Amino acid sequence: MSELERRAATVWAVDVFLDHDESTVHAVAKLYAEGRPALVGTGAAGLCPGQDLAVGERLAASRALERLAAGLLIDARHEVDEPEPSGREGFAHRARPPRSAPRMLVGADRPLRRTPAIDWAVAHTEPGGLGIELCHVVDDAGPSWERTLRGSVSEAKDEMTELLDEVHQEHPSANLTSSVLVGSESALLARSRDRELVVLGRADADGTDGSYVGATAMTIAQNAEVPIVVVPSGWSPHPDSAGPVMVAIDALEPHLEAVEFALAYAHWRGLPLLAVSAWDTPATSGTPMLLNSEEEWMERIADGLDAAVSPLRALYPDVAVSQRSPHGPPADVILGLAEKASLLVVGRPGHGRHWRMPLGSVSRRLLHRAAVPVAVVPTDWHALASAMPRHLPG
Repeated sequence: MSELERRAATVWAVDVFLDHDESTVHAVAKLYAEGRPALVGTGAAGLCPGQDLAVGERLAASRALERLAAGLLIDARHEVDEPEPSGREGFAHRARPPRSAPRMLVGADRPLRRTPAIDWAVAHTEPGGLGIELCHVVDDAGPSWERTLRGSVSEAKDEMTELLDEVHQEHPSANLTSSVLVGSESALLARSRDRELVVLGRADADGTDGSYVGATAMTIAQNAEVPIVVVPSGWSPHPDSAGPVMVAIDALEPHLEAVEFALAYAHWRGLPLLAVSAWDTPATSGTPMLLNSEEEWMERIADGLDAAVSPLRALYPDVAVSQRSPHGPPADVILGLAEKASLLVVGRPGHGRHWRMPLGSVSRRLLHRAAVPVAVVPTDWHALASAMPRHLPG
């Protein structure tokens, strides 16, 4: 035993539990310390045909430990900012300490006026929600003279002040600020890095699809380091609505961050969760049939869905969770089921700060067509680093 081990005031222990099926390795890391509840981190890694299982286990374990470290860091920061009274139950059961800076960034386009995206954000400020920064970006590629650019910025600031006053009159207790930036979507991306959530509106247009997500919103959705929510123009708040939070999962390659975000949001808003993995028969879509029958595919999808949801639902025991694996074209099935949802959550592929993959075709169609707000959650998002209230088992 080293000198440091002999002098340690607190004994810490970490256990990592691993399990796998044909396509995915799952890891759960637990940190134990004397006199405090266990912290839990989860991770997963996909398995390719012929891939060494040990490589997948190391990757899944590293992601679980990374989440564990994020939780420990947040715990330490909370204790520094707000020392615990005696008899504390653990940081996961404590309300988030108040923050003066707004944690939700809401994009606003000119003419600056109340939009469903702003209404959605305001609905999440009370009670105990996140502060809001309304942000408009003046395109510096448009005006060709400096005087014109200055005029555009000045006009935008005047409109933003009027918009802020209008929202404040209806919601006087809301924590609202505003900003006008100059640049492109990269300016909004940079602004979003220290926020919890980005909220953008979806413009509707006449056409075969009925609506579309603009280039700026799609760029943010594919590159933001935090979750974004895209709100359709036809959305309106319904105070009495208790529609479930719905998370769409690819059971063969699940994005656990999307599941965790959906659970955390459902816990925060007191809503049930519906986890859906829609699937279509590979033979009908031109893909070779790797399994012998539809029954085997159905069993494989159901097992993958359960493996993605079960380890994380233990973190939020108060959330009622149901699971469905319907057969049919995934985008059409999900859009139909999401019509009565409060929020539809999807994951964004890619791992790590410097590697971004575009959204898949199903996720893009959901962003374009969904009648409800859609949250896009990046792979490297951590619930423990978010301001949304959360729960960990003791």
